[in-house]
Amino acid sequence: MKLGTYYEETYVLRYLSLSPTTVQGYESSYHLHVEPQWADWEMHEIRVKHINTWLATAFMDNPGGAEKAYKVLRQILHAAMGDEEYPDDVVDPTTRGVRKPKMPWHEDAPRLSPKEVKQLLIGVVGWEYEPVVICGLWLGLRRSESCGLQWGDIDMRTGLLRIKRGVHYVKGEVVQTKTKTHRSMRLHMLPRVAVERMREIKRDRRAKPSDWIMGDELGVDVHPDRYARRLRAFCKKNGLPHVAPKYFRHTFRVNTRKADIPEQDIQKMLGHKEFETSFIYMELDEDVLREDQRAHERLILRA
Repeated sequence: MKLGTYYEETYVLRYLSLSPTTVQGYESSYHLHVEPQWADWEMHEIRVKHINTWLATAFMDNPGGAEKAYKVLRQILHAAMGDEEYPDDVVDPTTRGVRKPKMPWHEDAPRLSPKEVKQLLIGVVGWEYEPVVICGLWLGLRRSESCGLQWGDIDMRTGLLRIKRGVHYVKGEVVQTKTKTHRSMRLHMLPRVAVERMREIKRDRRAKPSDWIMGDELGVDVHPDRYARRLRAFCKKNGLPHVAPKYFRHTFRVNTRKADIPEQDIQKMLGHKEFETSFIYMELDEDVLREDQRAHERLILRA
């Protein structure tokens, strides 16, 4: 059976059990990368050498795209094998020997210096999206994670919080998704100065635990794209340093390194994949988080 036929007639049914954001990512990668290359191939004719040639030539400047595209291709071929769409003597070509392009470390990705972080945090005081900026910059959160925070997720005494949901813009509408992995549900701790400011904002807004930290209505105030656009316009209008919210993670990673926080702690705070297995058993405890954030806080406040 041709891969494209199997995908359209059988494989897409697997999407019914997935979140809208996951489906959007898989569909995008399939139609952009997998379908043009593999849709007309008979699946049993796909070999490791064909996959390696594709990955080496089609993604020379896009290793991230290669990672996502190969994941989709691998899942389709695994599913087809399980559905017995292969002859009995054919071995799944994704089981060994595939060479994926290495992901580079982007030192030149946009980021804010400690001084610029301080300037931005001061500049957004009183702004409608100030709490989202505070959490994104101090904790290195993904945009969807920051936008998905509610006031009840944050312990205003200790600064501890866990990510329980994300907010995404998918196919023209805003949706919320629950976190699925231990990495996503990692423990966070806001530094002292951030906790004090968040307490003030919560008190001034008379916010309830179920209120979103970025506004009232999901899809209106609570809208990740709207937040990104508003932040860009606000910074431009007020002469503030700016990077898109998606680069707050990179800013956090670089600045925590400057604060001499152990690399393993940084990776765990960011929830990087390579720590997924050990994270279940070796989550950073409160004392370690507190010391790490004190070092981060000193770096920013002294800038």
